[in-house]
Amino acid sequence: MKISVIAANGRSGRTFVTKALAAGHSVRAGVHRTNNLKPHSHLSVVRCDATKQSDLRQLIDGQDAVISFIGHVRGSPPDAQTAATRALVEAMQAQGLRRVVSLTGTGVRFPGDHITLVDRILNTGIGLIDPARVRDGREHVKVLQQSDLDWTILRVLKLQNTAPKPFVLRQHGPTKWYVSRQEVAEAALQVLEQASFIRQAPILSKP
Repeated sequence: MKISVIAANGRSGRTFVTKALAAGHSVRAGVHRTNNLKPHSHLSVVRCDATKQSDLRQLIDGQDAVISFIGHVRGSPPDAQTAATRALVEAMQAQGLRRVVSLTGTGVRFPGDHITLVDRILNTGIGLIDPARVRDGREHVKVLQQSDLDWTILRVLKLQNTAPKPFVLRQHGPTKWYVSRQEVAEAALQVLEQASFIRQAPILSKP
């Protein structure tokens, strides 16, 4: 599979790129500033501002799927995820590309979700400290829902740079308290390779 990765030089992006290449896929990595990815025969790197149509079209041209790891970092605008998703939807529709996977937090709720006490407490704290981040996650979901794309949104509670542990994807959770970035990478590959959870937002849960 030929996969384009937005924000490929971030911590989650780098982890996914490594795992996708190891699984035999071809990766075109979009990096905004510094290229910190190790060279690989099946890896190409392009500069990509995820809000610019010209950059996005170069990134996704001729690809089979796109995965976005756009998130909030110091200095990023409050609508970073929504603005990038809106631009990506337009670029994908223009090129006839349909499959996209995005990552967001469990503060983005769907009807029927099983919300644990820890999930509720942590997301309440995030909502008080950084409400724009939660709002941005919710708004980017609306952009995907209003499109005709085959989207999947992976939801996690708290990401860590730890060794992976067993997980399953469940449409309504409940969420694991902590999720390894390697688990996220594995989940993303799973939904891409199996074409699963189309137009759904599964949560990484304990088995």
